[in-house]
Amino acid sequence: MPTERKAGKISNLAEMLKRSPVSVITEYRGMTVKEITDLRRKLVLTGTEYHVAKNTLLKRAADELGYANLEEILAGPTAIAFVGDDLVKGVKALLDYQKTSKVFVVKAGVLGGKAISSENLDALTKLPSKEDLISKMLGSLKSPATGLVSVISQPPRQVVNVLAATPRNLVNVLNQRKLQLEGN
Repeated sequence: MPTERKAGKISNLAEMLKRSPVSVITEYRGMTVKEITDLRRKLVLTGTEYHVAKNTLLKRAADELGYANLEEILAGPTAIAFVGDDLVKGVKALLDYQKTSKVFVVKAGVLGGKAISSENLDALTKLPSKEDLISKMLGSLKSPATGLVSVISQPPRQVVNVLAATPRNLVNVLNQRKLQLEGN
């Protein structure tokens, strides 16, 4: 039976796991406090929280939520990043940090209560960002309205073009006839 303090930590971890669309489990062995602090600062900009957690507490939090297959991942010094609303930015920031660090390792992720590999996390970064998806959706919603306005405005525009063209054509025809009469 966990102590009251540990029970609080377990429920806090469970709440963050449940709230986060993707959680990324990392190994921070060999990182200095300064490096972890720098990583946290970078992640905050993407809406991601980074916490060092005891494996047993993290296992219990996952068990509370019914998350499976996390036991093999939770070995060694573990920290977990709880990614915010924009999955792509948060996961990409972690994977980019891994490329520049000699000791930081992204072990796996948790998506929908299931463990996913770091390769699958990398595939998530290939998806368009939240802003891109919103702009594409708004563009597709806007295009039918733009097309409708164009179709509705065509008949009046054609009438205006005909009316504008008629005097010009009439002037051209009269000028040509005048030249013909002057030539004879």
